[in-house]
Amino acid sequence: MNERSALVTGASSGIGLAVAGALRREGFAVTMVARDPAKLAAAARHVTEGAGPPVQQLAGSLTEEAFLDEAVAFHSATHGALDILVNNAGVSGHRLVGDITADFLDHQLAVNIRAVVLLTDKALPLLKAAVRQRGCAQVVNTASNAGKRGEATLSSYSATKAAVVGFTEALHDELAPSGIKATAICPGLVDTPMADGYRDEIAASTMITPSDVAEVVAMTTRLSAACIIPEVVLLRPTEWLQPDEVRAGLG
Repeated sequence: MNERSALVTGASSGIGLAVAGALRREGFAVTMVARDPAKLAAAARHVTEGAGPPVQQLAGSLTEEAFLDEAVAFHSATHGALDILVNNAGVSGHRLVGDITADFLDHQLAVNIRAVVLLTDKALPLLKAAVRQRGCAQVVNTASNAGKRGEATLSSYSATKAAVVGFTEALHDELAPSGIKATAICPGLVDTPMADGYRDEIAASTMITPSDVAEVVAMTTRLSAACIIPEVVLLRPTEWLQPDEVRAGLG
């Protein structure tokens, strides 16, 4: 129970899978959490290729509070502490504002922010245990650049990710003095299934890779207890540019 450990949600594919692998390579035992048991099992087999710390897996829905309790108890039974919680699971979906339904909105709220807040709350005793054992712990929340600058047809998604950023800032303000770091990762378009709606116009080779995001998460674990990165924004070269007519005047 003295080894460093991580719990990663949304770990069966995309960013979560890449983060789980990167943290294991950094020496963390990893608990991988995702909804689909078969997909999660395949992902866990991929992560455990080669020598390294143990990997556990637990399948269930983050929208169910009982499952959040189960995930924390499952991790605690093996490790007794939690060095890094990665709240990565998220759902997107394009809708014009006039087409947003209650069910559509409620699902995004439940996964993208409610689960983040509740799981962090429930994992807090394990994070504090890691601080007592090793001097620090951390929470990493996957937000989005859409949470920094709202995007058309992603209004509800943008709102939930802005909430993740705000929650992470509050965590920093509240928990940093006790040794628990909090970081929000805000990537632009990443080559995951969430990018499928853009593939006709944007080549996968021009998208941020899941390993790019995972490398940033791994980097945060190498910093001293005296250094906190509250937020990281990752952009593609063509994101957040001035309009062409403005750029033309800069030359």
